[in-house]
Amino acid sequence: MSNNRKVLIYGASGYTGKLVAESLAVREIPFYMAGRTRSRLEHALQVVEERVGAKVDAEIVTASNNLDELVPLFEKVDVVINVAGPFMQVAWPVVEACLKTNCHYLDTTGEQDWTVAIQEKYGDSFADKGLLLSPACSYMWCAGALAAELMLETVGIDSIELLYQIDNAIPSEASTKSFLRMQGNQDSQFYLENGEYKSWPNDQAYTVSMPHRMETYLALPWGGACEPIWLKQDERVRNCKVLTAFGDEIISGVIEVIKDFNEKSVGMTTEEREALTNQIGQEMSSGEPDKDDPQVCRSVIVCHGQGQQVSKTLLLNLSAPYTFTGDICAESAQRLLNGQLKVAGFQSAVKAFGHRELLQVFHEQGFCNAVE
Repeated sequence: MSNNRKVLIYGASGYTGKLVAESLAVREIPFYMAGRTRSRLEHALQVVEERVGAKVDAEIVTASNNLDELVPLFEKVDVVINVAGPFMQVAWPVVEACLKTNCHYLDTTGEQDWTVAIQEKYGDSFADKGLLLSPACSYMWCAGALAAELMLETVGIDSIELLYQIDNAIPSEASTKSFLRMQGNQDSQFYLENGEYKSWPNDQAYTVSMPHRMETYLALPWGGACEPIWLKQDERVRNCKVLTAFGDEIISGVIEVIKDFNEKSVGMTTEEREALTNQIGQEMSSGEPDKDDPQVCRSVIVCHGQGQQVSKTLLLNLSAPYTFTGDICAESAQRLLNGQLKVAGFQSAVKAFGHRELLQVFHEQGFCNAVE
């Protein structure tokens, strides 16, 4: 077992934590598996070793979600991968501990308001220390960011519209809770219009068409996405919208849940509203899903680009969303350890490490199509 352990997964016993651990193990990167309950972490490590088919160079450590317990652990490492959410509810001490101990911070959030909040509070401080602050280091919303960067290679494009289309989606309990707390907020799912944030309604679905399918589909903002947050920093971009199609049955069911939530939550405080979305997420969850299969859980990201004198559409295949999430975290950690960070501070993984470089890696691993 290695004594040079420089990566820590916080919340490692969950569904996504196991996938991150597996991807680190495949790259032969030693790591800590951290969380509150040793027995759950031990079971998670057993699952990872069964998947890898060998012993894994990992050490289990336990800590509660507070600075006093996190700081001594983080002082041992250079990279923290946080997979414990909902992030706006529980992740503040993890970011603060990273900044205090000079650790790069990655997480797998899909929560747009969390992404904005840590950008505003911590972005400059991480940049001043040469550290990466990279939320949404995951399929959602790195896949769309990859497609957007490809689109923005075309000079004159200043408006981006992205559509995530996913077959046989299998949301985990944690993802369901994170998504619902975003979808339940009526004024915090944003798109970018002329450089400013505008709110989507939270109880409306949209009919979308996809170049690779014969049928139309229903789609939702799914919390607003993080691409508008990333691209608001980009002087090339004026407008950005993101929608997600998980299948009409799921989308229709979510709309019913949200309309019911809107009625029940009238007059509630923020804390009461989030307690209610947590409860709904718990009721909707059917337990931890199996690891996703790229042959079954296929995905295409449609990217429309427009400028004053140019318009263009491109498609990016990027399958097995949860497995890819584990891999983008592991790839990012490996590049940080290798000194391959291109831009510090608040950045998407795509900007931090280069979209062409990442696309090449993920094409070779079978996640995405080659793009000329």
